[in-house]
Amino acid sequence: MQHLQESIQKVEKEILQEKKKEEVKGLLSEMKKIGIEKLPYSYSALKRFIDPETMNVHYNKHYKGYVNKLNKLIQKRKGDDDLEKIIRNISRFPKGVRNNAGGAFNHALFWNMLTPEEMEIGPEIKSRIIKDFTSIDKFKKEFSKIATDRFGSGWVWVVLTKKGTLKIMSTPNQDNPLMNVIEDGGFPILGLDVWEHAYYLKYKNRRDEYIKNFWTVVNWKFVEDMYKMKTESNLIQEQSFRHLINESKSSFCTKTETEFYRILMQNKAIKNIYSSGIRDILKKTFKNNWKPATREEMSGIYELEIFPSDEKGRSIINKLDTNYSVLCFFVKDLNRVLRSQGIDELNFFTSPANQEKEIKRMLNYIEQWNTRIFDPNSAIFKHIFEVLTKKHQIGENREDFAKKIISKNLPDSVVNKVGRLGSKEDAFKKIDMEVTINGETKKAQVKGFMELIPSDGKIVVTGAGDTVKYLNIDWMIFVNLQQKKVVIFENTGNVVMGNYVFDENAMIYNLS
Repeated sequence: MQHLQESIQKVEKEILQEKKKEEVKGLLSEMKKIGIEKLPYSYSALKRFIDPETMNVHYNKHYKGYVNKLNKLIQKRKGDDDLEKIIRNISRFPKGVRNNAGGAFNHALFWNMLTPEEMEIGPEIKSRIIKDFTSIDKFKKEFSKIATDRFGSGWVWVVLTKKGTLKIMSTPNQDNPLMNVIEDGGFPILGLDVWEHAYYLKYKNRRDEYIKNFWTVVNWKFVEDMYKMKTESNLIQEQSFRHLINESKSSFCTKTETEFYRILMQNKAIKNIYSSGIRDILKKTFKNNWKPATREEMSGIYELEIFPSDEKGRSIINKLDTNYSVLCFFVKDLNRVLRSQGIDELNFFTSPANQEKEIKRMLNYIEQWNTRIFDPNSAIFKHIFEVLTKKHQIGENREDFAKKIISKNLPDSVVNKVGRLGSKEDAFKKIDMEVTINGETKKAQVKGFMELIPSDGKIVVTGAGDTVKYLNIDWMIFVNLQQKKVVIFENTGNVVMGNYVFDENAMIYNLS
């Protein structure tokens, strides 16, 4: 919610013209409210731990009650609509806010710390537990003892301390270890509600049995993600973990939808607006990972991934500025958010002039919500990386296959891949490969293709992705991995309607 106030102001300006003043006030008031997190499973999904009736009452009466009371208490306080911010600065607030903010925050965490799936402890958190507690059994025994010894109502937590070690602690009532009134607190990665309302219908006074069964439903993936989010220094620093709680599924696009956005990106004006806008947003969002250009490398985002490749750490995220597959689901994801806020959806099925306006509006929303979109634990960020990594790997596979087939069919040739990600050969000269035959070296760009269609002395190459006329290239090499074909043209073709078109005599080799 870092940019929520700015978002609200923009929304207010857009809808004031179309809605009555009272309706607008109502909408903005709703947007400012702290939301209720959806339960990630059914009431009966955790039967081995808790009964459906308790889950129903716990979620709908207690948790929702905390959220609703909190909203009433803070509705007149400007800027106090970020739950985590309230928790971290709880000393500024009266006791009623402390109790209800704690109840809302703790339960939003708790629902996600449980799962109906049977899970093994993740490798990184397991290693940390063993290092700090000697063994998993000793860790569980200490946690269970502190939970059992908690007198009255409260919580027991596993927290990550400022030193990077794990600690088990207990808090009374609805207090949370992140609160600035808690002595020697920490970052909570696992917690258990030991209020009687959480277990009494099923266990009566047998709290020890409730604690024992808790271990059968711990969502260790969530715990591992929370731990990694606070310990991996080469990813985004100090991200709010409420985004992890709010994670939702990212949209997927059909082939037809993706093709539409591929064609859209052939419009130079659209492509330039989008590409420059995305680069600016990435530079601002990942300012600690941005590096200026050098003699060998272009400017961009570096060492963002957990395990940088051998490509000097240049992040795959830099490819976002031209990837139409990501653009497609970006639009769908953003439209889902816009619908929920009563804002007109992005619409690119319109005139070129309006498309330019829409791409600018889209970039504005991406910048407003960049902390959500580029949160490493959000669904959309994972989807972005998945698509970009897959596309990059396909490109690498094409180049490897082209090198293999050319070397096999032209035994006197020497083939070298030169267009390393982020190098100036790749970025500016667009040289993927150099092929030397009889002492003459040809610079080549490698692309995929779907079909070669003869037409009136021409050959139309379809499905080549981002179609650009290259100036520093001698050969255009097209690869179809499924058909196991490599077709090489002199770089004398043109781009027509998103496809490459060559004279028939421009084809040099048709290899397989």
